[in-house]
Amino acid sequence: MATLLAIDAMTAAVAAALSTCLLSYNWGMYRFFTLPHGSNSGIDTIKLLGTCFGVGSLTALLFIGAQSALAAALALLPAAGGLALFWWAIRSNRRRPLSFAFSDDLPQHLVCDGPYRYLRHPFYTAYLLTWLVVPVATLEPLLLVPMLVMSIIYTAAARLEERKFASSRLARDYAAYRRVTGMFWPCLPGHRPPCDCAP
Repeated sequence: MATLLAIDAMTAAVAAALSTCLLSYNWGMYRFFTLPHGSNSGIDTIKLLGTCFGVGSLTALLFIGAQSALAAALALLPAAGGLALFWWAIRSNRRRPLSFAFSDDLPQHLVCDGPYRYLRHPFYTAYLLTWLVVPVATLEPLLLVPMLVMSIIYTAAARLEERKFASSRLARDYAAYRRVTGMFWPCLPGHRPPCDCAP
């Protein structure tokens, strides 16, 4: 009984962390990111899959449970990292919110402070970290499917955004910025010169 209670408590802790991440991202989806020209198929797809995978992952976690104290502790790391990165990126964009993934508008400004000093797409990195939470906690490889599917979608969205920058008045500045930052993961130490972006 004590073991079962310990497992339940660990599962509850991971579920609470995951729920906090998902609620934060849901807030961003409806209250932060803008839709300059309305919705489209790409936006609808990322919203639908993100919501379905989020609910499905949380449900799987509650049914399967965290498999050990170590698994639960390790699962909390990407949850905390993803949540912190998300709100750090929000802070960096608080005065000029970004458009939603797959929007067809051209960018009007370039952000390179906060997490953008190291990553070109910190929001997607935050989401990818969060998709790791449930497979790490449950030790269930099949639950990596949401991360794999969403990573393909995030990569497509990121590449579209970079093509938009290349077609905008910020093309030259973005090309220089792109050379010193990673897409989803930071450049290796010693390979990232100081970032100096135009406003």
